[in-house]
Amino acid sequence: MKKKKWWYYALWIFAILLFLPFVCVYGIYRSIINFKKSKNLLWLFAIVPLLFFGSAGVAGYVGAFTGDSNTRIEQTTSSSSSKDKDVEKKAKAEAAKQAEAAKQAEAAKQAEAAKQAEAAKQAEAAKQAEAAKQAEAAKQAEAAKQAEAAKQAEAAKQAEAAKQAEAAKQAEAAKQAEIARQAEADRQAQAAAQSDQNVNNASGYTRDARGRWHRPNGQYASKNEIAAAGLTW
Repeated sequence: MKKKKWWYYALWIFAILLFLPFVCVYGIYRSIINFKKSKNLLWLFAIVPLLFFGSAGVAGYVGAFTGDSNTRIEQTTSSSSSKDKDVEKKAKAEAAKQAEAAKQAEAAKQAEAAKQAEAAKQAEAAKQAEAAKQAEAAKQAEAAKQAEAAKQAEAAKQAEAAKQAEAAKQAEAAKQAEIARQAEADRQAQAAAQSDQNVNNASGYTRDARGRWHRPNGQYASKNEIAAAGLTW
Protein backbone atom coordinates (compact mmCIF):
# COMPACT_ATOMS: atom_id res chain seq x y z
CA MET A 1 0.00 0.00 0.00
CA LYS A 2 1.37 3.39 -1.02
CA LYS A 3 2.01 5.74 1.87
CA LYS A 4 -0.06 8.92 1.72
CA LYS A 5 1.73 12.23 1.84
CA TRP A 6 1.45 14.79 4.56
CA TRP A 7 -0.64 17.18 2.54
CA TYR A 8 -3.41 14.52 2.32
CA TYR A 9 -3.93 14.61 6.07
CA ALA A 10 -3.53 18.35 6.17
CA LEU A 11 -6.31 18.67 3.61
CA TRP A 12 -8.67 16.56 5.70
CA ILE A 13 -7.92 18.57 8.84
CA PHE A 14 -8.55 21.78 6.96
CA ALA A 15 -11.85 20.49 5.60
CA ILE A 16 -13.03 19.44 9.07
CA LEU A 17 -12.11 22.80 10.55
CA LEU A 18 -13.77 24.58 7.65
CA PHE A 19 -17.13 22.81 7.98
CA LEU A 20 -17.07 22.30 11.77
CA PRO A 21 -19.68 24.98 12.63
CA PHE A 22 -22.17 23.53 10.13
CA VAL A 23 -21.62 20.01 11.47
CA CYS A 24 -22.16 21.27 15.05
CA VAL A 25 -25.33 23.14 14.10
CA TYR A 26 -26.71 19.99 12.45
CA GLY A 27 -25.74 17.93 15.51
CA ILE A 28 -27.55 20.38 17.82
CA TYR A 29 -30.64 20.19 15.61
CA ARG A 30 -30.63 16.37 15.65
CA SER A 31 -30.09 16.31 19.44
CA ILE A 32 -33.13 18.53 20.00
CA ILE A 33 -35.28 16.34 17.70
CA ASN A 34 -34.13 13.16 19.46
CA PHE A 35 -34.80 14.68 22.91
CA LYS A 36 -38.39 15.58 21.91
CA LYS A 37 -38.97 12.03 20.70
CA SER A 38 -37.32 10.05 23.51
CA LYS A 39 -37.30 12.56 26.45
CA ASN A 40 -33.77 11.33 27.21
CA LEU A 41 -31.70 14.03 28.97
CA LEU A 42 -28.46 12.73 27.45
CA TRP A 43 -29.39 14.44 24.18
CA LEU A 44 -29.44 17.79 26.02
CA PHE A 45 -26.01 17.10 27.50
CA ALA A 46 -24.74 16.32 23.99
CA ILE A 47 -25.60 19.88 22.94
CA VAL A 48 -22.92 21.33 25.27
CA PRO A 49 -19.79 20.12 23.41
CA LEU A 50 -21.46 20.84 20.08
CA LEU A 51 -22.10 24.42 21.17
CA PHE A 52 -18.51 24.67 22.31
CA PHE A 53 -16.99 23.45 19.08
CA GLY A 54 -19.52 25.29 16.95
CA SER A 55 -18.79 28.54 18.77
CA ALA A 56 -15.07 27.94 18.30
CA GLY A 57 -15.59 27.39 14.57
CA VAL A 58 -17.67 30.53 14.20
CA ALA A 59 -15.05 32.47 16.13
CA GLY A 60 -12.44 31.13 13.73
CA TYR A 61 -14.47 32.35 10.78
CA VAL A 62 -14.90 35.77 12.30
CA GLY A 63 -11.19 36.02 13.16
CA ALA A 64 -10.16 34.92 9.70
CA PHE A 65 -12.29 37.60 8.05
CA THR A 66 -11.37 40.45 10.42
CA GLY A 67 -7.59 39.84 10.60
CA ASP A 68 -7.52 39.68 14.39
CA SER A 69 -8.10 35.96 14.57
CA ASN A 70 -6.06 35.11 17.67
CA THR A 71 -7.62 37.72 19.95
CA ARG A 72 -11.16 37.06 18.70
CA ILE A 73 -10.79 33.29 18.98
CA GLU A 74 -9.64 33.62 22.58
CA GLN A 75 -12.50 35.96 23.40
CA THR A 76 -15.02 33.76 21.61
CA THR A 77 -13.66 30.64 23.27
CA SER A 78 -13.86 32.27 26.71
CA SER A 79 -17.39 33.52 26.03
CA SER A 80 -18.43 30.15 24.62
CA SER A 81 -17.03 28.37 27.66
CA SER A 82 -18.96 30.67 29.95
CA LYS A 83 -22.13 30.20 27.96
CA ASP A 84 -21.58 26.47 27.79
CA LYS A 85 -21.25 26.31 31.56
CA ASP A 86 -24.44 28.32 31.99
CA VAL A 87 -26.26 26.10 29.53
CA GLU A 88 -24.96 23.01 31.28
CA LYS A 89 -26.04 24.32 34.66
CA LYS A 90 -29.48 25.21 33.30
CA ALA A 91 -29.78 21.82 31.62
CA LYS A 92 -28.82 20.01 34.83
CA ALA A 93 -31.21 22.14 36.87
CA GLU A 94 -34.02 21.51 34.40
CA ALA A 95 -33.25 17.78 34.36
CA ALA A 96 -33.23 17.67 38.16
CA LYS A 97 -36.47 19.65 38.26
CA GLN A 98 -38.16 17.31 35.79
CA ALA A 99 -36.85 14.24 37.63
CA GLU A 100 -38.18 15.61 40.93
CA ALA A 101 -41.53 16.46 39.35
CA ALA A 102 -41.74 12.97 37.82
CA LYS A 103 -40.82 11.44 41.16
CA GLN A 104 -43.48 13.47 42.99
CA ALA A 105 -46.09 12.65 40.32
CA GLU A 106 -45.31 8.93 40.61
CA ALA A 107 -45.49 9.12 44.41
CA ALA A 108 -48.81 10.97 44.23
CA LYS A 109 -50.11 8.41 41.72
CA GLN A 110 -49.09 5.50 43.96
CA ALA A 111 -50.58 7.21 47.03
CA GLU A 112 -53.87 7.78 45.19
CA ALA A 113 -53.93 4.18 43.98
CA ALA A 114 -53.24 2.94 47.52
CA LYS A 115 -55.97 5.24 48.87
CA GLN A 116 -58.50 3.98 46.32
CA ALA A 117 -57.52 0.35 47.00
CA GLU A 118 -57.96 0.88 50.75
CA ALA A 119 -61.31 2.60 50.21
CA ALA A 120 -62.47 -0.27 47.98
CA LYS A 121 -61.27 -2.78 50.58
CA GLN A 122 -63.14 -1.00 53.38
CA ALA A 123 -66.28 -0.69 51.23
CA GLU A 124 -66.17 -4.42 50.45
CA ALA A 125 -65.64 -5.26 54.14
CA ALA A 126 -68.56 -3.01 55.12
CA LYS A 127 -70.72 -4.61 52.42
CA GLN A 128 -69.90 -8.12 53.63
CA ALA A 129 -70.52 -7.10 57.27
CA GLU A 130 -73.91 -5.61 56.33
CA ALA A 131 -74.83 -8.75 54.37
CA ALA A 132 -73.82 -10.95 57.33
CA LYS A 133 -75.81 -8.72 59.68
CA GLN A 134 -78.91 -8.92 57.49
CA ALA A 135 -78.52 -12.70 57.13
CA GLU A 136 -78.24 -13.07 60.91
CA ALA A 137 -81.28 -10.83 61.45
CA ALA A 138 -83.28 -12.84 58.90
CA LYS A 139 -82.18 -16.07 60.58
CA GLN A 140 -83.22 -14.81 64.02
CA ALA A 141 -86.54 -13.51 62.64
CA GLU A 142 -87.23 -16.89 61.02
CA ALA A 143 -86.34 -18.70 64.26
CA ALA A 144 -88.61 -16.36 66.25
CA LYS A 145 -91.39 -16.88 63.69
CA GLN A 146 -91.07 -20.66 63.91
CA ALA A 147 -90.94 -20.51 67.73
CA GLU A 148 -94.08 -18.33 67.79
CA ALA A 149 -95.84 -20.68 65.36
CA ALA A 150 -94.86 -23.69 67.49
CA LYS A 151 -96.04 -21.86 70.61
CA GLN A 152 -99.38 -20.99 69.03
CA ALA A 153 -99.78 -24.54 67.72
CA GLU A 154 -99.06 -25.94 71.18
CA ALA A 155 -101.49 -23.46 72.76
CA ALA A 156 -104.15 -24.38 70.19
CA LYS A 157 -103.49 -28.06 70.81
CA GLN A 158 -103.79 -27.62 74.57
CA ALA A 159 -106.92 -25.48 74.15
CA GLU A 160 -108.46 -28.12 71.88
CA ALA A 161 -107.52 -30.85 74.37
CA ALA A 162 -109.00 -28.81 77.23
CA LYS A 163 -112.12 -28.15 75.15
CA GLN A 164 -112.51 -31.82 74.33
CA ALA A 165 -111.87 -32.76 77.96
CA GLU A 166 -114.46 -30.21 79.12
CA ALA A 167 -116.93 -31.42 76.51
CA ALA A 168 -116.31 -35.04 77.55
CA LYS A 169 -116.70 -34.02 81.18
CA GLN A 170 -119.94 -32.19 80.49
CA ALA A 171 -121.20 -35.07 78.36
CA GLU A 172 -120.36 -37.51 81.10
CA ALA A 173 -122.02 -35.25 83.68
CA ALA A 174 -125.10 -34.91 81.47
CA LYS A 175 -125.12 -38.65 80.91
CA GLN A 176 -124.85 -39.31 84.64
CA ALA A 177 -127.51 -36.68 85.32
CA GLU A 178 -129.77 -38.27 82.71
CA ILE A 179 -129.18 -41.70 84.19
CA ALA A 180 -129.90 -40.35 87.67
CA ARG A 181 -133.02 -38.54 86.40
CA GLN A 182 -134.29 -41.63 84.67
CA ALA A 183 -133.52 -43.71 87.72
CA GLU A 184 -135.33 -41.23 89.91
CA ALA A 185 -138.26 -41.10 87.46
CA ASP A 186 -138.35 -44.91 87.36
CA ARG A 187 -138.23 -45.03 91.12
CA GLN A 188 -140.96 -42.44 91.46
CA ALA A 189 -143.06 -44.14 88.79
CA GLN A 190 -142.51 -47.46 90.47
CA ALA A 191 -143.44 -45.95 93.85
CA ALA A 192 -146.54 -44.33 92.36
CA ALA A 193 -147.50 -47.55 90.63
CA GLN A 194 -146.95 -49.43 93.84
CA SER A 195 -149.01 -46.89 95.73
CA ASP A 196 -151.77 -46.92 93.13
CA GLN A 197 -151.74 -50.67 93.13
CA ASN A 198 -152.07 -50.72 96.88
CA VAL A 199 -154.90 -48.21 96.71
CA ASN A 200 -156.60 -50.01 93.85
CA ASN A 201 -156.42 -53.27 95.62
CA ALA A 202 -158.00 -51.76 98.71
CA SER A 203 -160.87 -49.80 97.03
CA GLY A 204 -161.47 -51.85 93.92
CA TYR A 205 -161.05 -48.83 91.61
CA THR A 206 -158.38 -48.93 88.90
CA ARG A 207 -156.68 -46.22 86.91
CA ASP A 208 -155.77 -46.61 83.23
CA ALA A 209 -152.77 -45.20 81.34
CA ARG A 210 -154.71 -42.04 80.58
CA GLY A 211 -155.32 -41.33 84.22
CA ARG A 212 -159.03 -42.21 84.23
CA TRP A 213 -160.56 -44.15 87.06
CA HIS A 214 -162.71 -47.23 86.54
CA ARG A 215 -165.15 -49.04 88.84
CA PRO A 216 -164.55 -52.67 89.61
CA ASN A 217 -166.98 -53.56 86.83
CA GLY A 218 -164.85 -51.59 84.32
CA GLN A 219 -167.13 -48.58 83.97
CA TYR A 220 -165.82 -45.03 84.40
CA ALA A 221 -165.99 -43.72 87.93
CA SER A 222 -167.07 -40.20 88.75
CA LYS A 223 -165.01 -37.65 90.51
CA ASN A 224 -167.17 -37.78 93.59
CA GLU A 225 -166.78 -41.52 93.80
CA ILE A 226 -163.08 -41.27 93.62
CA ALA A 227 -163.02 -38.53 96.25
CA ALA A 228 -165.35 -40.60 98.51
CA ALA A 229 -163.03 -43.56 98.09
CA GLY A 230 -160.14 -41.39 99.29
CA LEU A 231 -158.31 -41.44 95.94
CA THR A 232 -156.73 -38.56 94.03
CA TRP A 233 -158.50 -37.50 90.87
